Amino acid sequence: MAGQIIAKDMDSELMLYETEKDSVHVLNPTARMVYHLHKTGRNRTEMEQEMRKRFQVDTAHDLLADVTRCLEELRSKQLIGA
Repeated sequence: MAGQIIAKDMDSELMLYETEKDSVHVLNPTARMVYHLHKTGRNRTEMEQEMRKRFQVDTAHDLLADVTRCLEELRSKQLIGA
């Protein structure tokens, strides 16, 4: 995993600054929620349930797949661990 990551709230978005790489990532409200839920130890199913409560998502929409893709992207950028 990368060096220290500093998180800063920016209205509905979250800015993550990687000190070691001197790079900035801005997470939209959805990715921000996935990031926070992951940091609190929630699994993918729990994340999906929380997101359905927060956002108006059609029940037919595969939100679990979206959560999985978001987690994979955060991992690929080394913003979260495995």
